[in-house]
Amino acid sequence: MSKEMWIAVFVVISLAIVGFIDFKANDMLEIKFEMGKNIHETAKRSGAPEYATRNVAGLVSYKLSDLPSNIALVYDVPGYKINSLPIFGFTLYADKDSNNNLAVEAASLQFNADTINSHESANAFVELLTTQFNGGKWKQFVPELCPAVTGRSSFLDEEEQVDQIWNCPLDPKYQIAMDDWVKLMVMTQNFQWIGDGVLATLTVGFSNGSRGITYLIRLEFEDLSTKARRENKSEREELEKGDSEGRNSSAKHIAEVMKAKARIARLEENAIRRGDPLLSREHR
Repeated sequence: MSKEMWIAVFVVISLAIVGFIDFKANDMLEIKFEMGKNIHETAKRSGAPEYATRNVAGLVSYKLSDLPSNIALVYDVPGYKINSLPIFGFTLYADKDSNNNLAVEAASLQFNADTINSHESANAFVELLTTQFNGGKWKQFVPELCPAVTGRSSFLDEEEQVDQIWNCPLDPKYQIAMDDWVKLMVMTQNFQWIGDGVLATLTVGFSNGSRGITYLIRLEFEDLSTKARRENKSEREELEKGDSEGRNSSAKHIAEVMKAKARIARLEENAIRRGDPLLSREHR
């Protein structure tokens, strides 16, 4: 790392340490959560005193907002534990239509970006999170229509230019050079892991306006089987609707998938040529 990067890492770690000291002073160390358990019970056990709740046609949410910067959110699952701070907002989701005793199917964490006012500090903050995922039982997730590439190949197109490969995740173990980081994050990127049936997605992006550099960093946990079932149902209904209206949606979709797979093969061949190993799709 450069000297600037080490300084940024030190600042973020120092803020976290100060936060934990404040926790002890306030006798509230952290808010804990997990997936797959009843949302009411999960909220009750979390340690948060009160949530804003909503129930819209069976879609239930429990929300915390404007959290103090010293409150940590902990995904509290052995082997998959993730400690996140500082948090701005946190929401749990459940759906009555799933017929699963209102189990938590998704959780969204939005980070407080007030202390992240440079590309270096954002990079350092993201690295603290990716290091936790990479050090546990989590495995890097490879979406079906994404190249299973690592390293710099995860963001190089067929002309070897820095680009966003559809909405495919970056390699979370690769240290992105600052020049590449700035080119990438203005387009908004994500990192993804799979663990015990849960998909974790870290989304990072920034804008540069009158307020200067503003980063939006969000971490989401989703039950993968539920997510896949809903996406497949939505896609099926959309294709059937298009076919019924004479737009040949299914045939066009198959052609697009074949075209995408051909491009994936080329990108993977380029990665091998560069010396970037391919990931096993068994990690899905």
